[in-house]
Amino acid sequence: MPTATKVKVVWNPINKQQADFVACDSPRALFSGAFGAGKSIALCAKALQLAMDYPGNFGYVCRKVRATIGLSTLKTFLDLVCPAELIAEYNKSTSLITLTNGSQLLFGGLDDFLKLGSLGAGGIGFVAIDEAIETVEDDWKMLEGRLRLPNVPHQIFAATNPGPPSHYLYRMFFTEHRGEVYQASTFDNAALPEDYKQRLNEFEGIYRDRYVLGLWKGLEGLVYSAFDDRTCLIPRFEVSPTWPIYSGHDFGLANTAAIFFAESPGTGDMFAWQEYLPGSHLSIHDHVQAFKDITKGRPVLKRVGGNHQEQEIRYGYTAEGWPITEPKYSLDKAYQIKKVQAMHRLNKIFVFNDLTNYVREKMSFQFKKGTDIIEDEAKFHLMSGERYILSDFTPETIQRNQGPRVNAVT
Repeated sequence: MPTATKVKVVWNPINKQQADFVACDSPRALFSGAFGAGKSIALCAKALQLAMDYPGNFGYVCRKVRATIGLSTLKTFLDLVCPAELIAEYNKSTSLITLTNGSQLLFGGLDDFLKLGSLGAGGIGFVAIDEAIETVEDDWKMLEGRLRLPNVPHQIFAATNPGPPSHYLYRMFFTEHRGEVYQASTFDNAALPEDYKQRLNEFEGIYRDRYVLGLWKGLEGLVYSAFDDRTCLIPRFEVSPTWPIYSGHDFGLANTAAIFFAESPGTGDMFAWQEYLPGSHLSIHDHVQAFKDITKGRPVLKRVGGNHQEQEIRYGYTAEGWPITEPKYSLDKAYQIKKVQAMHRLNKIFVFNDLTNYVREKMSFQFKKGTDIIEDEAKFHLMSGERYILSDFTPETIQRNQGPRVNAVT
């Protein structure tokens, strides 16, 4: 084992799990945590510690998509972890940071082929993967194969929210025990504001299990159990302004909601693109102005919403310049749900992972145990809007398991 030049990194862990993860010298390590558990900070602190302990070290700090690294992991590293006096040079165009001891950290994505290709020359000392639930096993293997920089310990470590037990990370760390794993819930961070913890404590179902308690749970019991979050929950990309937009609406004085889908013309894939859940007593006029702002410059081909008895409300929206029609099968809610489930089964619905209200509802929309009755259904306004609009579509019948085909974006 190479001899380290120990440097005291000024960083105060918020829980024992964070501290143990940063200190871990295992070749593989995973920090699995809920919202607010301090995963990204721990990842950045561990990367900085390895870079400072071994002068001349080289680390690759990454996420699945390069476009997401700048406002997340890199910002955390610069703002919350690395003192400015340790940075000798910061190349913003390449996201390469050179420290005063000669170590370097390169921030990028697994879709950044030019950067990944350049990693092979001298090898790298460590890899840090943020939001590793977005990755696949081939990503991990490819990165692990680059760990060959001489005279430093070789480590690959990751931070992530929990996912389904079928994910490769669960198999690698929990089933096969091929590395050290550290787990933390939201409540393991005593520094979080009480109102934040109270809000998260209201989460339900699998959303609570994963993102509050930090547990690896599957989709059993969910209404949309065919939704494959490993494949269909994706980072946001820039949707072409030529893609058609479809909106689904749920009416209500205090809980008006809308979900906007963009359709890829080349594939027919549907992307949950924008959500609208203002949670306040706005007028129909106010809602319509918001809808027009959301979709400005984009072709809106269809707007549906409400149940069969809500025609008068639809008239009100039409009068304000946002014509909403009655959904197909409005008298058969169960069939609407089956239509959406069929699209999930074929992986025809993709969801941008920054639609936090939609994702929360999707991962909490469940049946009462032992029944076919949806628990607290009236609270799931975006799920209503989704079935109103998507039940209008008949998906292709070719089964496929890969990710979205978005070549039409460019």
